[in-house]
Amino acid sequence: MDIGRQLRALRRARRRTLEELAAETGFTRSYLSQIETGEATPSLGALAAIAAALGTELAAFFPLRAGPAVHVSRAGDPVKLRVEPNSHEEYVVLGGRRPGAAFTAVLARYFPGESVGRNSHLGERFALVLSGDVVINVGGERRPLAPGEWLHYAAQPEDTLEVVSHGPAEVLWLVVPAMI
Repeated sequence: MDIGRQLRALRRARRRTLEELAAETGFTRSYLSQIETGEATPSLGALAAIAAALGTELAAFFPLRAGPAVHVSRAGDPVKLRVEPNSHEEYVVLGGRRPGAAFTAVLARYFPGESVGRNSHLGERFALVLSGDVVINVGGERRPLAPGEWLHYAAQPEDTLEVVSHGPAEVLWLVVPAMI
């Protein structure tokens, strides 16, 4: 999966310059160029903002793949997404994007002291905390969660996540409709 190459193709197909896209998204021309060349990995939030400016959806950065009806991921070959250049967050996509997919499954790893979020989209989210302690703030209400606890909510209100444990936290996310 090459997000940078996909961004360049989408931008050029819409006859947009990096300067125009930078003006609409608030990102610098340099940062957008670094994404396109693979020197920077954007957050999912940044990709959503870029997609909106290009008049498309986040899913456009993750092309559909034809393949077998059953997808098996091995420990050594997950599709990983880094969030921000200065962040330690990491997302592992737990399935291949295919036509008709009903949800996206993502394993997220967050580190102490990090606050993640400002996410909002139509649909639903389910978060199962696998390790560490987190607080998920949905629509202004804080919800502390420990390992083995979960949260299911409509994703329209803005949400944020904060790691409150001393070590990293891992959260399994299921997002409906499929985004990646």
